[in-house]
Amino acid sequence: MRHLLRSRRVLLLAVVHAVACSDNTTSLTPVQAAGVYTLESVSGRGPASGTFTLTADGRAERQVRYASAGGLVEQRFVGSFSIDGSSIAFNLVPGDAPASYVWPIRGEWLGSQFTITYPDPADGPDIIETYRRP
Repeated sequence: MRHLLRSRRVLLLAVVHAVACSDNTTSLTPVQAAGVYTLESVSGRGPASGTFTLTADGRAERQVRYASAGGLVEQRFVGSFSIDGSSIAFNLVPGDAPASYVWPIRGEWLGSQFTITYPDPADGPDIIETYRRP
């Protein structure tokens, strides 16, 4: 009987430990997220097309094109990224401007796709961009 109680206690402790150690906010390494993600949809006045490239060493590059009266205008940001659970975060600087300006942007990580959300510069509704890796 004592052996049965000890076995149950050990099993209970193992289950408690496994539950306590399981974490739904598991971080992904940049290697696991690396790839080229294509702009799939935009809500608000966002870009017409674009890509986000995430590299295995944690670097990010966002290249987008906006429609304007004179045609397409390109914009490039470079920087770093990290993923923590269902959240993705970027620290980006304009590719053609001094590195003193950093655009910290966060979004939702959804596996093979992610979204970023940021305010419209003209006080319109928030802009939501969805990127997907093929």
